[in-house]
Amino acid sequence: MDRGDTTAPVVQIRRRVKAAAEEIFDLWTKPELMVRWMSPFPGAVDCKASCELRPGGAFSLVMSSPQVRREVSGAYVQIERPRKLVFTWTGPLTNNVNTLVTVELTPQGDETDLVLTHERLPTSAIHQGHTKGWGHILDHLADAVLQDHRGERQ
Repeated sequence: MDRGDTTAPVVQIRRRVKAAAEEIFDLWTKPELMVRWMSPFPGAVDCKASCELRPGGAFSLVMSSPQVRREVSGAYVQIERPRKLVFTWTGPLTNNVNTLVTVELTPQGDETDLVLTHERLPTSAIHQGHTKGWGHILDHLADAVLQDHRGERQ
């Protein structure tokens, strides 16, 4: 992994989530939980997910809205439960380039600081699209946590 390339656009989003790091880590790594929130579209979440959580293990996502469908796949690079998850992210919207996503979780009392970094994006247009998409994804994650804490799990 060449982290020395500083010319490629990088998405970095920070959020504070009202949940323990373990709960958030599970949302990122269990397919039955991923399907509840993993969508780059506003509105209802429609996602199919599969994963093999181990270094080198693969995951795949099919995220849909009424107008469009997005397919993404990747492999887990680093797994440090419940603090860090690093995985590749590849699909038509990355021009099938192997990009890299890092999710870092830092407990802050009964909340967790989440930092998502998406590196190796090939163009500024792809960077802009992923900035918007990850924003929606993290909004859905926060909604899923709220539903869990209210006992509304679907």
